[in-house]
Amino acid sequence: MNAFTFLTETGKFNNSEIMKHAHVLKAYRRISLSEALKKAWFLAKRQQKEYREIEEEKKSFKPAFNANKGNVLKVFFSGNHADYVNCDSSWR
Repeated sequence: MNAFTFLTETGKFNNSEIMKHAHVLKAYRRISLSEALKKAWFLAKRQQKEYREIEEEKKSFKPAFNANKGNVLKVFFSGNHADYVNCDSSWR
Protein backbone atom coordinates (compact mmCIF):
# COMPACT_ATOMS: atom_id res chain seq x y z
CA MET A 1 0.00 0.00 0.00
CA ASN A 2 1.26 3.43 -0.92
CA ALA A 3 1.21 5.81 2.04
CA PHE A 4 1.48 8.75 -0.34
CA THR A 5 -1.90 8.72 -2.08
CA PHE A 6 -1.15 11.58 -4.47
CA LEU A 7 2.09 10.02 -5.72
CA THR A 8 2.97 7.03 -7.86
CA GLU A 9 5.49 4.42 -6.73
CA THR A 10 8.30 6.45 -8.30
CA GLY A 11 7.34 9.67 -6.49
CA LYS A 12 5.64 11.39 -9.42
CA PHE A 13 2.25 13.05 -9.15
CA ASN A 14 -0.84 10.88 -9.61
CA ASN A 15 -3.10 13.37 -11.42
CA SER A 16 -6.13 11.11 -11.20
CA GLU A 17 -5.99 10.92 -7.40
CA ILE A 18 -5.41 14.68 -7.13
CA MET A 19 -8.48 15.39 -9.26
CA LYS A 20 -10.59 12.88 -7.30
CA HIS A 21 -9.57 14.53 -4.05
CA ALA A 22 -10.39 17.97 -5.47
CA HIS A 23 -13.89 16.81 -6.40
CA VAL A 24 -14.39 15.37 -2.91
CA LEU A 25 -13.27 18.68 -1.39
CA LYS A 26 -15.63 20.55 -3.71
CA ALA A 27 -18.57 18.37 -2.75
CA TYR A 28 -18.07 18.25 1.01
CA ARG A 29 -16.65 21.68 1.75
CA ARG A 30 -18.83 23.45 -0.82
CA ILE A 31 -15.98 25.44 -2.31
CA SER A 32 -15.24 26.22 -5.94
CA LEU A 33 -13.37 23.72 -8.08
CA SER A 34 -10.51 26.20 -8.40
CA GLU A 35 -10.07 26.40 -4.61
CA ALA A 36 -10.41 22.63 -4.29
CA LEU A 37 -7.70 22.08 -6.92
CA LYS A 38 -5.39 24.53 -5.14
CA LYS A 39 -5.82 22.66 -1.86
CA ALA A 40 -5.39 19.24 -3.50
CA TRP A 41 -2.21 20.33 -5.30
CA PHE A 42 -0.86 21.85 -2.09
CA LEU A 43 -1.35 18.50 -0.33
CA ALA A 44 0.22 16.63 -3.25
CA LYS A 45 3.30 18.87 -3.26
CA ARG A 46 3.66 18.45 0.49
CA GLN A 47 3.48 14.68 0.10
CA GLN A 48 6.13 14.79 -2.63
CA LYS A 49 8.40 16.82 -0.36
CA GLU A 50 7.96 14.28 2.46
CA TYR A 51 8.56 11.42 0.02
CA ARG A 52 11.82 12.97 -1.18
CA GLU A 53 13.01 13.54 2.40
CA ILE A 54 12.32 9.89 3.27
CA GLU A 55 14.11 8.69 0.13
CA GLU A 56 17.16 10.80 1.02
CA GLU A 57 17.19 9.31 4.51
CA LYS A 58 17.04 5.81 3.03
CA LYS A 59 19.99 6.56 0.75
CA SER A 60 22.12 8.03 3.51
CA PHE A 61 21.34 5.30 6.08
CA LYS A 62 24.22 2.99 6.89
CA PRO A 63 23.72 0.26 9.48
CA ALA A 64 26.27 0.38 12.27
CA PHE A 65 28.00 -2.90 13.03
CA ASN A 66 30.09 -3.20 16.12
CA ALA A 67 33.26 -4.66 14.64
CA ASN A 68 35.25 -4.70 17.86
CA LYS A 69 33.19 -7.61 19.27
CA GLY A 70 34.04 -10.00 16.44
CA ASN A 71 31.47 -12.44 15.08
CA VAL A 72 28.32 -11.50 17.00
CA LEU A 73 26.17 -14.32 15.59
CA LYS A 74 28.74 -16.94 16.49
CA VAL A 75 28.83 -15.65 20.06
CA PHE A 76 25.01 -15.56 20.22
CA PHE A 77 24.50 -19.13 19.03
CA SER A 78 27.40 -20.65 20.94
CA GLY A 79 25.09 -21.29 23.89
CA ASN A 80 26.39 -18.80 26.43
CA HIS A 81 24.28 -15.80 25.48
CA ALA A 82 21.50 -14.91 27.96
CA ASP A 83 18.78 -14.85 25.27
CA TYR A 84 19.78 -18.25 23.93
CA VAL A 85 20.30 -20.17 27.20
CA ASN A 86 16.62 -20.23 28.16
CA CYS A 87 15.37 -21.51 24.79
CA ASP A 88 14.04 -25.01 24.44
CA SER A 89 16.39 -26.88 22.14
CA SER A 90 14.38 -30.10 21.82
CA TRP A 91 14.38 -29.78 18.01
CA ARG A 92 18.07 -30.72 17.83
